[in-house]
Amino acid sequence: MDKATQLLELKKRLSEELQKDNSDNNLILALSSEIAKLDDSQVRFSVDAGIINRLGKELVGKHETAVSELVKNAFDADATEVNLVFENAWIAGGTLTIEDNGTGMTKNQLINGFMRLSSSDKIHNPISDKYKRTRAGRKGIGRFATQRLGSKLTIITHTAKSDSSIKITINWNDFETDKDLLSISNNIEVIPKSKEEGTALIIENLRDGWSDAMIKRVFRYTSELLQPFPLSKKNKDEAELSIDPGFKSHYFRQDGQELLRIIDEEEAIFKHALAEIEGYVLNDGQGCWALKSHKLNFPQEVFLIGNDEKNRENIDAKFNLIKGLHFKTYYFILDSSLFDSSRSFSFIKEVGYEKGGIKLYRNGFRVLPYGENSDDWLGLDKSNNRSIVLGPHPNRNFFGFVELKDGEGLFEETSSREGIIENDAFNELVSFVYRSIISAVIKVSELRGRKATASQKNFTRKEVDPTEKADKAVEELEEFFTEEELKEDSSEKSGSGKSKEKAKKIFEEFKQAREEEKKKNQALIDENNMLRILAGLGLVIGEFIHEVHRFLPGFDAEIGFLKNAVKDIKGVYERVELLGTNIKSFTSYTSYFDKAISRNVIRELQPIELRDVVKDFSIVIDNNLKRANIKLEKPVFDGYDLFTTPMHPSEWASILFNLYTNSKKAIVRKKVDGKIFIHCGKDEKNVFLEFSDNGDGIPKENEDLIFNAFFTTTSAANHSGNDAESLVGTGLGLKIVKDIVEFYGGDVFVTNSLESYNTTIRIEIPKNQKEDE
Repeated sequence: MDKATQLLELKKRLSEELQKDNSDNNLILALSSEIAKLDDSQVRFSVDAGIINRLGKELVGKHETAVSELVKNAFDADATEVNLVFENAWIAGGTLTIEDNGTGMTKNQLINGFMRLSSSDKIHNPISDKYKRTRAGRKGIGRFATQRLGSKLTIITHTAKSDSSIKITINWNDFETDKDLLSISNNIEVIPKSKEEGTALIIENLRDGWSDAMIKRVFRYTSELLQPFPLSKKNKDEAELSIDPGFKSHYFRQDGQELLRIIDEEEAIFKHALAEIEGYVLNDGQGCWALKSHKLNFPQEVFLIGNDEKNRENIDAKFNLIKGLHFKTYYFILDSSLFDSSRSFSFIKEVGYEKGGIKLYRNGFRVLPYGENSDDWLGLDKSNNRSIVLGPHPNRNFFGFVELKDGEGLFEETSSREGIIENDAFNELVSFVYRSIISAVIKVSELRGRKATASQKNFTRKEVDPTEKADKAVEELEEFFTEEELKEDSSEKSGSGKSKEKAKKIFEEFKQAREEEKKKNQALIDENNMLRILAGLGLVIGEFIHEVHRFLPGFDAEIGFLKNAVKDIKGVYERVELLGTNIKSFTSYTSYFDKAISRNVIRELQPIELRDVVKDFSIVIDNNLKRANIKLEKPVFDGYDLFTTPMHPSEWASILFNLYTNSKKAIVRKKVDGKIFIHCGKDEKNVFLEFSDNGDGIPKENEDLIFNAFFTTTSAANHSGNDAESLVGTGLGLKIVKDIVEFYGGDVFVTNSLESYNTTIRIEIPKNQKEDE
């Protein structure tokens, strides 16, 4: 059939289809595309359906990044909260549901926004409609994030003005190479409305397994969206008109019918607070504040405060202009020893610097700029800088709010509507909140055994060993129960039977906790002993390398002499050549470690370029790779100036050799021709290095454990092994890597591997800001 006849046939079929009452739109598009291909005067771009899969992999490399983009999309939709539920997701094949209470999408927004590649909505509308948020999601990434995560997507979306909801189902496996993108359609239907507004994304057949550590990283990746303030509930009318009430994300794992919380603000932030401070002004004008601290073993206690700054002992002076006022704040002292991990400390410190402060709400509405970054409306920063009250109390150490009920209109807004006129009522408010917080800070200092104020006389810090203190408490409790049981007359016994049973239970729990503490302390002692041994071994190695360098010139000369002497004896000459190669490899190792050890005495920290350390490392292990039959693939570096935050020059030698020795052992266990691949790059905050191998892999349940001290997959040395062999496989290698990385505010974790690799360790280190400017 010639082209003209073919064109007429296609037009005829298209015309017939268009005239049908229920025409097939897919067929219309296919026929139109075929007609366009026969156009001799014009050509057009066509799009292969496989581009969806390629863009999903290239634009969203990490599955944690993919989920964080979808959380940001919920923020952009003016949601105040989003729930993420992982079901059967420990391994690939599970389901992730992401549901928010944002404004939802109309059918037009869904078709021309989500379903349109490179849609321009976020370009034309960078500010959200309802709460005027600066949109956080990357332009057009959301759809590819869902494709990166799983093979099937269901969207259910509701808008406030619609009486029904929209449901669309997309099977990403339909987007195969060699198919025309326009030929693939997706089912869309109108369903009964199940909620007022919002959007649910149901992503099925997840491509990756999700550990709890991975899910917690997603929470940290979206920390810039958090507004961690424990606000009270507002009525519906107030909520609709309010200034942005904030955004919260909650992460759960589905276990049968039960939802198990993995991470949210309470878990990530508030539970780490040193104390909770709360204050009220009662209806009679009496002021009071309360302090509670689980960490300091201080149950909630209420204290009275009066409106008399000159005579602070006068607790009867009333706050008559702010009756009904309420405030609550979480108080942090940014000392790493008060946190259960350096990661938690770094995270809260970062959030505190960006979001810390105490916000003000008047009749349920947020009042700006109080509580914004750099706003010091309560004078906490100023007071902290004066150092009269010694307990740290700048705004960044607090996450809190003040609720003010102003039925009489005593608090007037300024003409610019930015803040409140500083009249007597406002000054009374500031005085009450400030003095209550400062009183609580002083009390916390006393509970910690610290000097509270600069003027405090005769202060002697009493050091009490916590272990001795716990042992003494156990002994006293045990004596108490023994005495009670010996009493014959039941009337002499203190408390009821129920109280005694409860007290006994508490005692047993306390005793068990003490035993666990002893075991933990012993583990720390064991770890310190091992680190001491390793430190001593490092000194011996340094001395050994120094001595070896004296003999290396002689080795070279003797090898040259032997080669010349046996040049006519082929077999012997080849063995001498091999000996020369081995000595060169040995020389490379000693030179590398000599450089690392000598540079370790340098106290100044300096930015490290990842290219340089990877290049030096590759040269040193070259001969070792050949002997082990392992291939180091050409490293990939994304971008230039991959400078870390200032570090000790020798630390990367320790990091890379620990990763390399672990990979070698995994490859030996797998019994394959080994491959190692190093990939480096950077993002907005960090530089990263990924170290991959094709060894026997790491079980999902061990991905977090491998960074613990003494956790090892290497068998112990036999009874005839020497000291050096006994040290191999102690389980300290990755612990040392983790300690180095976290010391600089970085992170190290197991991430998903590229095809043909089984394990990838990813290290993220804050990048050097000066090099980036």
